[in-house]
Parts: sequence; structure tokens; C-alpha cells
Amino acid sequence: MLEIRFFGASESIGKSCVMISDYDRQVILDAGIQLHPRRTGLLSTGPSHVDDYASETTAVILSHAHVDHSAYIPALYRAGYNGLTHLTYPTKDLVNILWKDHLKIEGSNHFNYSNLKTAMRKMKQHDYSKKFKIDNGVTCELLDASHILGSACILLDWEGTRILYSGDFNNAKTPFHDPIVFPDPEEPIDILLIETTNANRKINSRKEMTSQLTKSLLKCYSRGGKAIIPSFALGRSQEIQSYLSSDFDSFLRKFPVYIDGMILEMNSVYNKYLDEKWVSPRVLLDLKEKGFRSPFEHEGIRSIDEVPTSGGRMKKREMLSNQENSSIILTTSGMLEGGPVYDYLRLNGSDQKNGLYIVGYQVLGTIGSDVISGQTDLVLIDHLGKPFRVNLSLEVQQFEFSGHSSLEGLIQMVRYTSASKVFAMHGEPESQEKFSSSITNIETDINILSSHEILPQYP
Repeated sequence: MLEIRFFGASESIGKSCVMISDYDRQVILDAGIQLHPRRTGLLSTGPSHVDDYASETTAVILSHAHVDHSAYIPALYRAGYNGLTHLTYPTKDLVNILWKDHLKIEGSNHFNYSNLKTAMRKMKQHDYSKKFKIDNGVTCELLDASHILGSACILLDWEGTRILYSGDFNNAKTPFHDPIVFPDPEEPIDILLIETTNANRKINSRKEMTSQLTKSLLKCYSRGGKAIIPSFALGRSQEIQSYLSSDFDSFLRKFPVYIDGMILEMNSVYNKYLDEKWVSPRVLLDLKEKGFRSPFEHEGIRSIDEVPTSGGRMKKREMLSNQENSSIILTTSGMLEGGPVYDYLRLNGSDQKNGLYIVGYQVLGTIGSDVISGQTDLVLIDHLGKPFRVNLSLEVQQFEFSGHSSLEGLIQMVRYTSASKVFAMHGEPESQEKFSSSITNIETDINILSSHEILPQYP
């Protein structure tokens, strides 16, 4: 009997973790954590009950590096898992950065450095669309999901039963990736486990979003202001840099972008994998035509370390903020939950000439959510860990970019796979309900699942 258990992300977004098993094999797909708004004082939480199965698990397969999918994997080794973790080549480099950062923030809440080293040592890297063996009768392929660098949909063939786990995927063209190529409808999927993140949310085109962002940046420049863009270190920040190097180009010479925080480390990984295995060929062609090896080497895109002053990054942030010249500051964190952006808000937040341009979804309860709802009086934490108050007078705008599929793309995935069983996951209940109601004309079963519910298939 084939069983599916959800240990996380069944009726929510966060701590994705699915286990597929039969009489003597069990495979875990993703193992992430749930981050909580900083003001709650809560440490992150991991998937429910998965530790109970760690020592008997056959294999772990990771779809992509984001911590809500990956950051509990070292904890599985702490709980007794001793097998391989299968993932793409870029994903290994990315999680190494993210997991070490998580240790600095939370300490050994879920795992320690020894567990992290074990997890890194036990990784098996794969290219896209190359079938590999998990166990006797079970094979896997990692298919390009077009979400972030190295992201994959996971296709399992389990004794002839074909199971597709979507992970996070995107049906829109982005600076580094073409839209997802849906599975061949001539090879139907038996079981589809599909994300529903954006099923209840309108997704504006990237062209529209970048056009609006460009107009706002130009207005900020005309005021002589600083444009602060808080962004997710992995994925969104690299997109924004690519847009700016393309859309602004020569303008960046007088309105330069300064990169601060973990974004710099992520840029180095993107540079390492700038080949047609991992990014769209059109990206490489465009770079070649411009004479660039990387979108990050534009003369108008600079590291905070290039600010000409002695001292550490705090001194450089102060000097950059005090300069009369306008500049764009791209930094972390994307939801204003910490990071260098706090220093920039302290230094620049009370000046009406400046702008705060938020380029991602803001979870309810985060500082970013407060700011876009109109709150201006904030209590933040400085680089020494001391609270300070800032009253925002600068312009605030949000541009809702997304790395996830639209509802139309979700429906396309169902149609192309011709799955006989479809399980909606990785979405809030209203999103899963919207997804389910939108595909009622397709002859398939739609199941909204509860965490760690056992679902027997094909007894």
C-alpha cells in the first residue's frame, strides 16, 4: 500500500514536508521550517512528527533551497537519518549559505553545526531531467521548476506509479528563467502534489511591475533621494539587479545600486551557475550582446564594500546615507524582519525625499506588513541589538512580484499531467478552495489534506 503523509504545508505555507512510503520504503520530499514574525519572540518551528520517521527513511529529496523547504534537513540527521539527500548542483551551494545563516540567528534550535556538516557531506547532486535510482523499483527525476536557481519539481516512478511533487514553480518568464515546461501529456501522472500559493491572488505581469518600479525610482532620483529596496536575498534580489541593469543601464551610472547583506553571497552562487544548464539561454545571449559575463558586473551595480571609507559596513552605510548623490540601496531583509535595512531606515527613514520600495509579499504580522498598511512609527533593533524608534516620512510603495505560478498556471499543470489524484498543498485554506473550485470541470479528485494525515493509494 502506497501512503502519503503531510508533516507540513498541507493547509498553509511553511515547513513543507511530505513522506511517501510503502511496506518497506519511505522517501521524504522537502523538510522546511516555519519562520514567525520577529515580534512574537518565537523561534522557527519544524514539520510535525517527521523526526519519528527519520531513522527509517530511505531517501530525502529537496526541491529547492528556500528555508521553508530545506532548513529542517540537518535536523533529520540529528534525529537519526543517515541516508542521502538528493538535490540539484546549485541548491547545494545555496543551502550551505542559508543554513549557516540560520544557525547564527537561532543557534541549535533545530540542529547544530555538526548536523549541518553531516547533511552537506551526505548530499548527492543531480542535473535536470536525468533519471536516478532511489531504491529498487523507485526512480526520480528533477525537472526545472523555473522558481529560483536550481529549483525542481520532483518526479517519482514508484513501481510504475508516477508521482509529481511540484515544489514551488513559476509559469511566467523571469530574468533568469523561462516559464516552466509542463510534463508531457502523453505520459500521464498518477498522483500530483501541487502548490497553491497564488491560487487566490491576482498576479500582475513582471513587465507591469518593473515599469511601475522604474517610474518610482526615477521620481525618487528627481527628488534627490535614496531609494531603499528591501528584498529576499535569494531569487528576488538577483531578479531586481537584472531588471535594473537592463532597464536603467546607462542611467545607473548616475543613480548607482549598492548591494548589502547576504545578497552578495547569493550573487556569487548565481555567477557560478550562469550556464544553459541552469538559466535560460536568452539570458546568456543577452549578456553576451552587452559584453557582460554577469548581470551583476554592470558598473552601476556596486557592493557596499566599495563605498570609499575606512571601517566596517556600518561606517560604509552611514557614509552612503550621508552622501548628497542619489543612490539605490538593495538589501535584506525582504519583510523588514531584520538585517541591514534597519540601519538604512534609521539613517534615511525620516527624509521625505527618500523612498522605501517593497518588492515581495509581506506575511501578516511582519514589520513589512505593518509598513505597507500605513504604520509609520516603528521600533527596530540596531546592529548592536539595541531597540530604536524611527518615524517613517519617506515614500512607501509595494510592488508585488511573485516567484510562484498564477492560478492559470496551476490549472495548466493539472491539465498537462492528467493526474488521477490531485492533492492541493502549500497554500492557505482559501487558496486551496479557490484552486479546487477552479478545476471542477476536470475529471479528477481534489483532496485538501490535513497535516500528517495518512492517505492510502493503490492498495
